Amino acid sequence: MAKLIRWSAVFLMVFSSFYAANDEITLSSKLMSVKVFLRGAELQHTANIKLESGLNELVFSGLPIGIDQSSIQVTAEGNAVILSVAQRTNYLKAQQRTEQVQLLEDSLKILKYNIGRMTIEKEVLSSETDLILSNKIIGGKEKGVTVSDLKAMDSFFKERLTVIKNSILDIDLKIELVQKEIKRIEDQLDELNKKRNIPVNEIVLTVSTKTATTLNMQLSYMIYDAGWTPSYDIRVTDIEHPSKLTYKADVWQNSGIDWLNTKIILSTRDARQGGTKPELYPWFIDFAEEYPVTYGAKHEALRKTMEVTAMAPESMEAETMADYMVVNQNQLAVEFVPDIKYSIPSDRKPHTVMLHEYELPARYEYYCVPKLDRDAFLVAYLSDWGEFNLLPGKVNIYFENSFVGNTSINPYVSKDTLAVSLGRDKNIVVTRDMLKDFTEDKFLSSDVERIFSYEISIRNNKAEKVQILVEDQLPISQNEDIEVKLIDKSGAAYDKDTGKIRWILEIDPSQVVKKKFVFSVRYPKDRNISNL
Repeated sequence: MAKLIRWSAVFLMVFSSFYAANDEITLSSKLMSVKVFLRGAELQHTANIKLESGLNELVFSGLPIGIDQSSIQVTAEGNAVILSVAQRTNYLKAQQRTEQVQLLEDSLKILKYNIGRMTIEKEVLSSETDLILSNKIIGGKEKGVTVSDLKAMDSFFKERLTVIKNSILDIDLKIELVQKEIKRIEDQLDELNKKRNIPVNEIVLTVSTKTATTLNMQLSYMIYDAGWTPSYDIRVTDIEHPSKLTYKADVWQNSGIDWLNTKIILSTRDARQGGTKPELYPWFIDFAEEYPVTYGAKHEALRKTMEVTAMAPESMEAETMADYMVVNQNQLAVEFVPDIKYSIPSDRKPHTVMLHEYELPARYEYYCVPKLDRDAFLVAYLSDWGEFNLLPGKVNIYFENSFVGNTSINPYVSKDTLAVSLGRDKNIVVTRDMLKDFTEDKFLSSDVERIFSYEISIRNNKAEKVQILVEDQLPISQNEDIEVKLIDKSGAAYDKDTGKIRWILEIDPSQVVKKKFVFSVRYPKDRNISNL
């Protein structure tokens, strides 16, 4: 047995020496900054080391899996020459315990200590209960027990046993709550420790120095399991003030290492898109060779045609539908550098980073389509938003410090003015009624003419004047035998191509405005019309 132990020790020493590769020096590096692209991220580490003269093997350890080897860059300030740079995966070295893991483990120890104390307290109370119950005999054989003594002992038993039982019940409840907290912490530690068991990347440098020197080293590389998506908050305090646009980034990463208290730079560039300009090559065409094909050979000919097509390099399929889309952007990438540092754990979950806040001029107007919805909606028309280098993204809308809803913006297709609905306003009452006295059907010699009449009423119950846009519509004929005619529009603007009629009204407080519109539809009486 002793011989086996000696051989095991020798094996470990040989293996360790083999892996250390001639006295490697593991650098104590620090993650200084991360530049996060829409897809991908560039990480920058720094390290300082004092070296003796000669050849030195230096190791940047604890790096994420998935480093793009072609992106590795190492610079050294000092009297040294970097001879080689290599990347390797270390399956034996677990990642160091993080500050979060240490705090959770410390909390776990305190909670388990508290459970121990409560368990001891419970045992003492149980022992006291046993002691009381084992001494039920009062008095002795020669001496009787008075009624007052009996009452006093009975009162003592009841009061003390009740206190003990209630105390034990309270302790059991506290232990149960602490055990639940312990379970949560242990589950979290299990999740965090999974990351520690993931193999780590290492970058090995061979450095030559003629004399002893101190090197200040910088390492940068690209990973692609990271990125960010833009999101926005639009806040309107009231209709008397401009709106505020908050530009945010939802940053995620799954590199295997946490970015703790790190400078984060957000770039609007996609790191996975190459910067090489495309080239057009000659496009050759010719007459197709026709061969007589028998019925049995058709499938074979089709198969060969498909094989030739598949081998053409120009016929490679795109990975997603997004690869087929072309976005015209007449500007270079924009970078945002937040003033504060952030911690982004490696959990693939979005973490919000605030980028900038802008003030946008706004024009406010109420909008209503009583045919579809009788409520009036307050709409903010935001201008000058196109100059802030925005990207397509979701928008959360807040009005008077309350969440209203969300929408989305796309700077590449949106207009110069962005319309944002701020929600319903019940203080503007809108109705739409059919006027039966003015609605009728006329039967002519060969045609039928149907007349429709509607009245829209708007009442302003607010304390201030409001401007409101009211829209309705007429049907649009898809057949020359069907004639639609506007008879009365009460001053509305009418777009014959869309069938929309609209009024822009200013309504004083407590004022009621009524608008009527009448139209007719004429068609052959031997035909029926759908959707009327």
